[in-house]
Amino acid sequence: MADEPLTLYVEAFWLSPWACSAFVALREKGLAFQTGIAMLRHGVGAKPALREKTLTGTAPVLQHGTFFVAESLAIIDYVEDTFAPDAWRRVLPADRRDRARARQLLAWLRISLTALRRERPTEHIFYPPRVRAPLSPAAQRDLDDLVYVAERLSAGASGALFDAFGVVDVDLAFALQRAITGGADVPPALAAYAAAVWSRPSVHEYVAHPRPPNPPLPLGA
Repeated sequence: MADEPLTLYVEAFWLSPWACSAFVALREKGLAFQTGIAMLRHGVGAKPALREKTLTGTAPVLQHGTFFVAESLAIIDYVEDTFAPDAWRRVLPADRRDRARARQLLAWLRISLTALRRERPTEHIFYPPRVRAPLSPAAQRDLDDLVYVAERLSAGASGALFDAFGVVDVDLAFALQRAITGGADVPPALAAYAAAVWSRPSVHEYVAHPRPPNPPLPLGA
């Protein structure tokens, strides 16, 4: 099963940090894979053909042979379990408790910090707006929470929160980069951490991928 072909489907603008995490998981494992564009209806989800394969119709999507799985957390776990760490490099921490903490952070970064994500979306990293409004009080509280978590985990210039670099570093660095590129002040150690993750070859490959010249239209446009 492990030698079946792999394809990762991402959205057309290559903006999603969650797609980046899945991309990095495959690349860090040293796996051969192709990428494709998940044909999404803007603001809605996947077109019927992809939804039929994945049930939920969300991107990113991993195809492994005839098996399709959506949602980045599910993809990361599937890749880690299928391409087991005794033969391939880990993308989640080796220690059981560190692994649980990493999964906690991966989930938290996807469902929390909503005001910060709304006011400093990932799109603005790659398509900087001409004018940025100051952070609202709610977004500033989110940033304070983000800084608190990153500092408690001693994020720094090593670019790794745990025993080695992993997908949790991708997600946390994206969250910090949204704030940094959006003009927010973050402690120097956290800026160094985000820069170190950003320069890792697997992450840089995704970040530097060619994109359309103009950003996606706003929802409802």
